[in-house]
Amino acid sequence: MVCVRLLQPGFEYPACSFKHHDALYYPSEDAVFLVTKRQFSNYGDDVYTEIAIWNPDEIRLLGTLTLSVPEGGGMVVFAPWYDSLLAHIPLSSDLSSDSIIKSCLEVAIALRAEKEQSSRNKYILRTVNRSESNIEKDIFEHIDLRDSILMRGLYTLIKSSLLMHAYDFMEEAFINLQISREAALQIIRGHLHYSGNTDPSYKHAHDYIRSHFQMGEQLVEYLEEQHEKWVEAKHPVSVYGAEWAPSLWAEDVCETYACLISIYRHIVLGEPGGSSSLWPA
Repeated sequence: MVCVRLLQPGFEYPACSFKHHDALYYPSEDAVFLVTKRQFSNYGDDVYTEIAIWNPDEIRLLGTLTLSVPEGGGMVVFAPWYDSLLAHIPLSSDLSSDSIIKSCLEVAIALRAEKEQSSRNKYILRTVNRSESNIEKDIFEHIDLRDSILMRGLYTLIKSSLLMHAYDFMEEAFINLQISREAALQIIRGHLHYSGNTDPSYKHAHDYIRSHFQMGEQLVEYLEEQHEKWVEAKHPVSVYGAEWAPSLWAEDVCETYACLISIYRHIVLGEPGGSSSLWPA
């Protein structure tokens, strides 16, 4: 079923839309919203959750918008709000068509008006250094809804920027980023297994990064350091001792986010140091 998801007012959202046959991101001063096609048969696993803030189709769309901003280009934040299922729009519809966009905009504006009493904040639109539209399309079409590890990695990456928006939740942002980091390394291990390594380890994944990324040695050193901090953060007592709070800097969060943008763009697109054909279909 086609679904309109209204985003919360009061946040800064990318000012340019993303239009695809199967997904839409539309920003305006009246409403900022997503439109996706919820097809549970396309999801990788039979997952039951009452607390996930995005569904896989939305993760695919938001993952595209997140990875569209290259490393060093800053981060984008997306905050979920209310949604509405549009039973009158067939799943086969082209969500990039003007008529569908007009219809969805009307629904989004009406939904915002209905919920306006709970939030009187305005939508803030800003220019973001996004990739070219053809690259965004490639990102979207290379994100496989059935790849549960990729979806988990992107979900936690997207969620981390929302948590960072509220400085009170920087530790929680760090936790989500470390889950995303582990997912990325697991995807690389899977690629190495596909390529002939019968028992790829995290060390092998790090070796892959060393040889396929600019400044790969420094990147691996940083990832290993973050793993040590991850162990300290998730255990009240660890090999690093017992502390009332994990020893973290704000840059541990911001720099890890930037690194993961680069790693996931490589996973999805093959950059840097490769092409999208590096990853098997």
